Amino acid sequence: MPIETLFPLAIYYEDLADAPKHQQKLLSAVLQLERDGAERRNYPEMAWTGDLHGVEQIHTNPDFGWIVEQIERHTAIYLLELGVDLSKVDLYIQRAWPIVSRTEQEIGSHCHNTAHISAVYYIKVPADGTYDPGRLVFFDDARVNEVSPGLGSENTDIVAEDSYFNQLQAAYVPVEGRLLLFPAKQRHAVTMNETEDLRVSLSFDIVLTATGSASGAYEFLTPPPQQWQKFKSSHSASIERI
Repeated sequence: MPIETLFPLAIYYEDLADAPKHQQKLLSAVLQLERDGAERRNYPEMAWTGDLHGVEQIHTNPDFGWIVEQIERHTAIYLLELGVDLSKVDLYIQRAWPIVSRTEQEIGSHCHNTAHISAVYYIKVPADGTYDPGRLVFFDDARVNEVSPGLGSENTDIVAEDSYFNQLQAAYVPVEGRLLLFPAKQRHAVTMNETEDLRVSLSFDIVLTATGSASGAYEFLTPPPQQWQKFKSSHSASIERI
């Protein structure tokens, strides 16, 4: 009596071979951006995230050129594995920012609604093997095997045993030099850094659009940005509220 598991969530990861060679340069660049950034805007228990502090375009910074090349290469591999015809899509890095997590800091549950693929690259991970450095957790909002809504709720004891078929989340322990790619719509969080050291990473939001020649695709993919036309500012200024 086999039970098949269909509709998997595809998480891509790769340990980048040249990571040690680039670690110090990337780490120095991130910590300098943190020092130069705007006044802290989030609560102390939340990791410092560049996107909340005016630091969300690091893909245009030459200091991050190597990792941008890796993002482009591995995103293409990921999409090919998912069966995407790369000749019919254009890929863009929409945003990219650093994250610095200190002791007892975390990142709450969220998803990246304006992007299609999200990437995380770990520059520095605490070496302490006793305490959790902060895991990347993915949540299963679809709950396809929850045959009765709420059956797996923590407020009940109906589900007696956790298994591969009823898990509602999956966690990835961070690894220095590792790159992860996943669907940006997937809700995720980062658990608390329980060590005394820094965890430093980079996040990238990637967008797919149709190419100019991808006939019939615009219903499902955004047309190329070069085909867009911005409203003339005089129009919006002259319209009165009705």
